[in-house]
Amino acid sequence: MLLLILFGIGGLVIFMVISQVLKSGSTSHSEGKQSRSYHRERDNNIVTISQLKIALLASATDVQSGLTELSLRVDTSTEEGLRELLQESILILLRNSEYWTHHINSSQKIHIDKAEANFNRLSLEERSKLSSETLSNVEGNIKQTSVTSPDNELAMYIVVSLLVGTAHDQPLFGDIRTPDDLKEALNHLGSMPSDYLLKFELIWSPQTENESLTYDEFITEYTNMVELV
Repeated sequence: MLLLILFGIGGLVIFMVISQVLKSGSTSHSEGKQSRSYHRERDNNIVTISQLKIALLASATDVQSGLTELSLRVDTSTEEGLRELLQESILILLRNSEYWTHHINSSQKIHIDKAEANFNRLSLEERSKLSSETLSNVEGNIKQTSVTSPDNELAMYIVVSLLVGTAHDQPLFGDIRTPDDLKEALNHLGSMPSDYLLKFELIWSPQTENESLTYDEFITEYTNMVELV
């Protein structure tokens, strides 16, 4: 399932990619202790829902253009395409690490029966900041409307959010305080086994490379973000 949506409110624009890959019940692996441990984690009833938001200075315009190009190019209806979207998004962020300013993260294990509801709740929390759909691309059916951006305040920030559901039975990362901590978390997220990625949502705001969030917009919409030290 492929869903590309742009939402906008008062000049804020968010681009969202949602894709879900249904997994088969078993996968062949070599025998041994590592394989048995892999099976226990991959096939039990525990998954993780992880969210990682990164604020960058508005001068990191390559982030917006890179994520736009990537999302239009990758086929997220396949497991390989979904993994490519996650990995390439992470690479774009890592290549622009000098622009990082703030972050917020969470990663928790949860029973699989509650995972979908938890994932959707986090997604809705992010989307509830916005009021109107400005672009949708559902399996090639594209609808687009314009959004007028205010220009009376100094633009300062871009925010990228990764929301990921995986087959891990433990949190993917813990406390993040420094840019090095954040790099480690991103690298860990990007290096997971290919069939661990169950669901992925990519959001960035604003989507257009000539737009960015003012300081007031940033502190209003992303009040919980923590400055990197």
